[in-house]
Amino acid sequence: MQPQNKKIRDYNKLLRLYNAGAIFTAFDTETTSCTPATGRIIEIGAVKFTKDGIIDTYSQLFNPNQIITPFIQNLTHITNEMVAECPPIESKLKEFLDFITGTILIAHNAQFDINFLSSEITKSGLLNPRNKFIDTLQFSRNTYKDFSHHNLAFLAQQLEINPGNAHRAYDDAVTCMNLFLRLLRDSEQK
Repeated sequence: MQPQNKKIRDYNKLLRLYNAGAIFTAFDTETTSCTPATGRIIEIGAVKFTKDGIIDTYSQLFNPNQIITPFIQNLTHITNEMVAECPPIESKLKEFLDFITGTILIAHNAQFDINFLSSEITKSGLLNPRNKFIDTLQFSRNTYKDFSHHNLAFLAQQLEINPGNAHRAYDDAVTCMNLFLRLLRDSEQK
């Protein structure tokens, strides 16, 4: 099943939505692999905010019921032992979907996170939400055309955004939120 989400590409419209008080949720997932067909989400982190500031946060580890490879453990610092007693995503997915209801989603390389989330939703027998979403990767490519890279870590360094613990879902979500706010400001000035 394909995600029902629609990408916002008009950055002037995005700025109008932001200024009008729209609610956004910057989120990130950490996963056991690069493909939703074989991988599972092991962590979701999210920050819900408006132009007036942060409204709420979400951070949850999940037991994927599969081994987290040494590569993923090294990348995310999430170990098999850390998730052994955590709930499976199926038991908490409705909670996260309620958290993002009525918000515009923001993610860096958004299609990756949207596809994994959609896969988990389908596996859980739930309905995919119809949130609009913004990809800060594409937004950064349009705004910072002279940058040699556009991955989250590089952008955070270049724009002096504190990345926290990179490749941990909550910290990446906060970094993504701060990148989005910077992108709005910088794209408005162009």
